[in-house]
Amino acid sequence: MEQLHGVQLVHDVLDACLTDRNGRKIGRVDALVLTLAADQPPREPPRVTAILIGGPVRAERVGKWMVKLRGAISAVLHRDRDFGVSRVPFSAVREIAETIDLDVDGTTLPSGHLERWLGDRIIGHIPGSRGEKK
Repeated sequence: MEQLHGVQLVHDVLDACLTDRNGRKIGRVDALVLTLAADQPPREPPRVTAILIGGPVRAERVGKWMVKLRGAISAVLHRDRDFGVSRVPFSAVREIAETIDLDVDGTTLPSGHLERWLGDRIIGHIPGSRGEKK
């Protein structure tokens, strides 16, 4: 992706809808990883190096109750704290528009497994969640 100019990270990127290379929705930007290079001049801003999707990152944005719930679920399932987190290199961003298009296959991301499970077993049973009409 060419150099980004005029992109406001909080407004344009954080919580934006993500699509994979096949146009499928794969979640939202839950956090960004910023990096300072060792040889970077002191006044240079940090660079965005990765997008984090799902897992505890999302829980932290929702609130303390979600962090506790997620911790309990991870303990019951014997999963580590980062279970379900996808770390996508920012270099995989193809376009930032209404959605952020990524050059990744969403079906291979760890966050996608949990999204599909929730959709099939919980969200899908809520009337109107699949777009059906009365």
